[in-house]
Amino acid sequence: MFRTVASNMVSSLWLCYIFLYFSRVGTSRTSDTIQAQLNELKQEHEEFRRDITAKFKVEISTLKHRLNAYKDVQDLMIADLTRMHKSCMKESEVPNGEKNKRILLSDPNYLQNELHQIQVKLQEYEVVKSEVDALQTQITHGDKGAVYVRWGRKDCSDGNTTELVYSGYTGGSNYQQSGAAAEYVCLPPDPTWGPHKDIRTYAPAYMYGAEYEDPILFGMPDYKEDVPCAVCRSSTHSTSIMIPARTSCYPGWKEAYHGILSAGAYSHSAATQYVCVDGTPQTLTGGGNTDGNGKLFYQVRTVCGSLQCPPYENDKVLSCVVCLK
Repeated sequence: MFRTVASNMVSSLWLCYIFLYFSRVGTSRTSDTIQAQLNELKQEHEEFRRDITAKFKVEISTLKHRLNAYKDVQDLMIADLTRMHKSCMKESEVPNGEKNKRILLSDPNYLQNELHQIQVKLQEYEVVKSEVDALQTQITHGDKGAVYVRWGRKDCSDGNTTELVYSGYTGGSNYQQSGAAAEYVCLPPDPTWGPHKDIRTYAPAYMYGAEYEDPILFGMPDYKEDVPCAVCRSSTHSTSIMIPARTSCYPGWKEAYHGILSAGAYSHSAATQYVCVDGTPQTLTGGGNTDGNGKLFYQVRTVCGSLQCPPYENDKVLSCVVCLK
């Protein structure tokens, strides 16, 4: 059952991500649009929370019944032991001629068998109790896990509630290739190659590294610095969202990190996507030796017209924030 619940959670997260992605590409959104999307996400989150809480309550109710049954058995066993002890104590007071008329409760074999049965019941009781405790913890904290990428950093922002899945290298297509993939990807530092590693096709796609192409904005010494990334999982949240043109989250959301909205240059052939580069970006060790280009990061500036001004201003650099709930 828990695998099914986890699968439903993952499916819900992917649907949210796909929706957000396609609603961002090639469009400019106002704060009202973002707020509407946040309201939809909040409603879906509440519905999901109510559904999984109801399922957990049914499970914990069943286990509590089992636990109560085992407690009753334990009480009966303790009562039996108490009676056995009292009988054994009185055995010494019975005249020798009367002892052969009684069941010798002081028989070591009989007592050993009874004690073994009690131990078995107590073990079953402890197993059920641990299951109840685990379900109570899940109801209290939820079986959550929001995954996001922290672009430009090797670590995650909150070590207490955030797990570093892996720290890697930002990659993607070459900025000059018109048929290239648009997305930035976070490549792991320890690749495992499949059985088709050495097969060659006539028209492949290519994976390059990535570089900061705005030294002043990103605080880099030159145009050669390569971009790290970190895949992070928050254990206390189930939803993540990147909000452009904001430096803080809306009420009810917790900030994962904030930074600089980035994408590829408008004049380049390859399509890209908008991502949030951390406001204090790092570099990969040894990455500044060569100017390899590949997937590039530039600032994003506003253009008034179809973009409403105000509230926006023309030709201004946009910030961003990644939020959790």
